[in-house]
Amino acid sequence: MSWKSAMEDAKSPRFLEILSTGFQEYDERTKQYIPQYKGWTSELSLPELLEVWDMLKDVETFHFTSAQKAELRKEVEDRQDPVKVAERERVARERADAQRAVGQRLLQQGLVALDGAGTTWEARKAQIEKWWADLKAAEARETWASAYAANRMSARQIGADGRGGEFSIVNKAARRDPTKQVNIVLDRSAKGVLARMDPANFNDPKTGANHKDALGLHDLSASLLDGSKPTVFEQLKGYADAVVVFMPVPSETDAQVFNAISSLEKPNAAVLRGYRNALTRIRLAQGSDMHTIFVDDGAGPPAPVRARYGVTGRVQRAKGAAEIIADEVDIEGRRNNALQHNVILGAGATQSVNEIVMVYRRHASPVFPCFTRWDDAAKRFNVIEDGDPTKPTGAYITNAGAWHDA
Repeated sequence: MSWKSAMEDAKSPRFLEILSTGFQEYDERTKQYIPQYKGWTSELSLPELLEVWDMLKDVETFHFTSAQKAELRKEVEDRQDPVKVAERERVARERADAQRAVGQRLLQQGLVALDGAGTTWEARKAQIEKWWADLKAAEARETWASAYAANRMSARQIGADGRGGEFSIVNKAARRDPTKQVNIVLDRSAKGVLARMDPANFNDPKTGANHKDALGLHDLSASLLDGSKPTVFEQLKGYADAVVVFMPVPSETDAQVFNAISSLEKPNAAVLRGYRNALTRIRLAQGSDMHTIFVDDGAGPPAPVRARYGVTGRVQRAKGAAEIIADEVDIEGRRNNALQHNVILGAGATQSVNEIVMVYRRHASPVFPCFTRWDDAAKRFNVIEDGDPTKPTGAYITNAGAWHDA
């Protein structure tokens, strides 16, 4: 059952503490980050559910009715029924096994597409080098039309309200422990996107240092556009006065090949690092808003910070279903979806706007990244130079998805 009604009558700080996930999410209405709560009883552990039941069993108000109390009592009973417990555990195992099988299938598809034989980098060195050369040659030929028609165009809105600069993040595994919180820097500006195009920021040619953390060049949120839809603007979030950056992503085959070569034994670390620093790609993908934030996915201080976006949040697993807290199987699903991005479009789109987590890196086409500004009067995206609204190039993209040169 939903907690939305019961929370109206919550007087106990302990009640809200139990319902809190320890994370935050962005409220589109207030433009602020607010605490994220477990919205459904199914998201509570059994001890938490029993404690909440003890708090509410004698409560009956306009918001928390006798019928809802009976529903809660029934769930408490069901959660302790050995037969139903065993059935839930079986379903959970099968769901996890199915997602692992998807990951294995995608890995094998990548190895087949790469061609060659052997489990080591050296054994497939010739195929790897050819794949990379072909990929970069295809990037150099990329146009708006080719990427949009192939459902490979991402769109990121750079507004004034998002979190950026220096701020504190919680540790994913110990989110309620203030000693585990750390500060990170995030550059979410247009200049920050351009900085991600420079491989030297991730591998200093003089020292070999990775300046990603110092410069705040972490992964960023975006949406994947569906080229079969009649308009572009309606596929974006409703951020006012945002600069929209369009960037192609690799084909599903290329994404799977890159995943495959990253899994080979005895990799050429220097070459693989170079590829990673020069390949824009999708890290995670979901057919609905992720409601996620940056967290430290490492061990916490004094260990190095592992700032990650997209490994928390919510998921809507089917159209019309409730949004629930994403578990580790859902997170693995986001990783797999990134290698087969079309699954979040069409029938796989559970909401009107999906969310992907982008690794922005150098693209071989001079067109991209393509910065634009929505012109509401003309109903088009005016292309601008380096994200500066005062410098229109004269080129534009219609809301129907057609490119027009200056």
